[in-house]
Amino acid sequence: MFNRKEINQAFMRKIFTTSSLLALFIAGAGVASAQSALQVADFENLDLAPESYWVGDTEDEDYDWGSFTSGSFEFANFYMADYGSWAFYGYSNLTSTEYTGGYALDQQMMNCVGSGHDSSTFGIGYCDAYWGPSVITIPDFPEGVQVNGMWVTNTAWVVDAILNGDGMSDAFATGDYLKLTITGTDADGDTKSVDFYLADYRSENPDDHYYVKEWRYFDLSSLGEVVKLVPSIESTKKNSYGMTTPAYFSFDDLGAVNTQSGIENVAADLDVRVAVADGIATVTSAVADFEVEAVSVTGIRTAAVSSNGVASVRLPAAGVNIVRVVSGTAIKVVKVINL
Repeated sequence: MFNRKEINQAFMRKIFTTSSLLALFIAGAGVASAQSALQVADFENLDLAPESYWVGDTEDEDYDWGSFTSGSFEFANFYMADYGSWAFYGYSNLTSTEYTGGYALDQQMMNCVGSGHDSSTFGIGYCDAYWGPSVITIPDFPEGVQVNGMWVTNTAWVVDAILNGDGMSDAFATGDYLKLTITGTDADGDTKSVDFYLADYRSENPDDHYYVKEWRYFDLSSLGEVVKLVPSIESTKKNSYGMTTPAYFSFDDLGAVNTQSGIENVAADLDVRVAVADGIATVTSAVADFEVEAVSVTGIRTAAVSSNGVASVRLPAAGVNIVRVVSGTAIKVVKVINL
């Protein structure tokens, strides 16, 4: 027969064992939740009236720092009601692509496409270094998660600055560029970065100059498993106070896989041959007239026009490049490796 002391000890052991198992179950559930699939940020979960935008809680005079969430991502936001000014991230569904001048909020919240990527709503990043890092966190993945990439384009204001000048600097010319850099931080605090050119006029050949005016995929997979992302923007247009090009970019479907990459044969009747040597892709075809574009995985592009069925285009980066050949309505896309 148990005495009272033995009964109490047995009872306490049972409570401890049950509590421990419950704690392990809860912890296990937390791990399972943290290891669930990354959800793409497409901004369609955010309520917006047609032809409107969000840059912070403009109705709350006390609002300053805040955030919003789409998919697995949390986006920092800052809004100053006294000045009608904001920073970091907002979202929009404005369809106008025409920048008409000035600093009104609607002029800041238009992109050059007039929609999201395969949707109506898109994100706007305002990454002026004056305000500090423009942080995107991934709260449900404390150990980090791979973010495949996102779709990126320019804002209407940025395009106007590239083509016409920004009021402090002239229009882009040979040697200029506008570069978006994404820095990923892993769970140990280590960082990696990858670049994407929103405008690239560095080449001495004007035919190679471009600015992004459609949705292009920005591959982020090389960053590895990350707990946060911090975009920053760099331009060659500067004065003594810093960058003069507006520090904005538009983005959508953060975390998405690029289903449009790889080898594509849109027109089987366009017969081409692609040979790569010394960083040059030489395209030959029975078709005399065609255009060639080479694109790196970070969106850097070069182009060439054929002469008598032959065209040579400089590959913009080492590693994988996509060569796109167009003749009339016929298209052939081939993936090549630049060693």
